Amino acid sequence: MDLGLSDEQRMLQDMVRDLCEDRFPLTALRRLESDEDGLDRDFWHALADQGLCGISIAEAHGGHGLGLLECALVHEQFGYHLAQSPHLASSVLAASFIEAAGDASLSAALLPGIADGSRIVAIASSEAGRGEDLSDQQAVLRRDPKGVRISGTKHFVSFASIADDLIVFGRDEQGGHVVALAVSPGADGITLRRQQTMASEPCFEVQFEDVFVPSERVFADGADPTEAWRAAMSKACVAIAAAATGAARRIHEISTAYAKEREAFGKPIGAFQAIAHYLADAIVEIEGARVLYRNAAWMHDEARPYALEAAIAKLQACNIFRRASALGIQVHGGLGYTTEADPQLFFRRAKQWQILSGSEAWLTEEISRLDASGGYAGV
Repeated sequence: MDLGLSDEQRMLQDMVRDLCEDRFPLTALRRLESDEDGLDRDFWHALADQGLCGISIAEAHGGHGLGLLECALVHEQFGYHLAQSPHLASSVLAASFIEAAGDASLSAALLPGIADGSRIVAIASSEAGRGEDLSDQQAVLRRDPKGVRISGTKHFVSFASIADDLIVFGRDEQGGHVVALAVSPGADGITLRRQQTMASEPCFEVQFEDVFVPSERVFADGADPTEAWRAAMSKACVAIAAAATGAARRIHEISTAYAKEREAFGKPIGAFQAIAHYLADAIVEIEGARVLYRNAAWMHDEARPYALEAAIAKLQACNIFRRASALGIQVHGGLGYTTEADPQLFFRRAKQWQILSGSEAWLTEEISRLDASGGYAGV
């Protein structure tokens, strides 16, 4: 196992870092928190110009065909800078599902646009009171002579307001099996409503009322999309783990710098063991999270089973980000609780990312299931 980076990977990392520093300071994030769509179009176009939207999409579909490790390195920088964009939803989760689903026609129709950034695809899978397992889907599909019609409500659909397509899951009312659809957000019968999140990220409730979807927009009709969905979720878990690791590192740096400047009883508060030891413990945990996500990405790129490692990486990295951001609030004292200070930007996203693409409860169940079925492949 070699978790070191090649020269090319370091260059990619540096390029994304420079891009985020130049185009997405924390002031840009603050501005987007009150923006309905939550999209910095200049930043998104810059990502597309650098070819980052198609980093892990196959070359046959216009992407670069790079590995999951390269994708994760990009997301570590996104997390470090809290750079908000549809990259996770469209270029990772949606693109991975489309590729894994194996529908040649829809792959040809959707993936090239995702790869060059001209098409944004969002995932509509979450439902109120339901978990991440597709078997819980309650949106209903009924057959139409020229396709299907779907009715139901999806929750927390990221970037739905600016998406060109939605990947929607529903249950066939006749066969009872789950079907995946590519639906235009502008179709008749679709209603969008912005939902409030802790991180003020652009998430929407999407209501479908007898929405017609032509047969050519139904993924591999009759095939179970569950395995393709699990494959996409594993990739997303690694990307989120990388982002959480980067964000935890940033709030740790902010907290450490403040502890060196803020004085109490005649010396910097970082000189007190009560703070210094907590900061030391935090950086150890952060470095451990980095090893976990890189290990999971390396295993994927080596064509080894990695779903267990991906779930562990996401669970651990998000928990560590949560603790590091809470520590940042504490180090800053009363200032840390104010919206004028930066720590709250990290603290609110830490909890949101724990829920995003795999809640703590679901990940724990997945880890238990995967470990029981095959053991921990990383040992």
